[in-house]
Amino acid sequence: MREYVFQNGDVVFRQGDESHTMFEIMSGKISIYADYETPHQKELATFEERQTFGEMGIIEDMPRSATAVATEDNTRVQEINAEEFADYFKEKPIQVFLLMKQMSRRLRDTTQNYVEACRTVAETMKTEKNGEEKSGMLKNKLKAFADVYRKLLGEGS
Repeated sequence: MREYVFQNGDVVFRQGDESHTMFEIMSGKISIYADYETPHQKELATFEERQTFGEMGIIEDMPRSATAVATEDNTRVQEINAEEFADYFKEKPIQVFLLMKQMSRRLRDTTQNYVEACRTVAETMKTEKNGEEKSGMLKNKLKAFADVYRKLLGEGS
């Protein structure tokens, strides 16, 4: 396992990079961003000492889904590659629990967002069926969903 030190604003990895490693924060903070350094930049999460990030890279072997950026000077991280993954968890079994908790929270958030999207679609269909005017809140939700969809298609907004 290799250790790196990052300063505030340093990029650990970028969205779209190849990913075969994860990281444990030894000290400092890391924030995770979607669409980093674009007008659509969104902070997804912040991680601190003893927390891990980038684990999807080892689990899925897919490109990075977001950008990781140090948000404190002298942020120390330990990089764990796929070959070291099993030994890492044998040496630090509490990390398995912490990683599962982190992933569970993300799944819960995704589920809540999905339910909200379904409610918005149902409300839209009901409004259109009844010939009613869309409320301002409904219009804002629909615009937000459309923006996300356009980004997924790479069309911008």
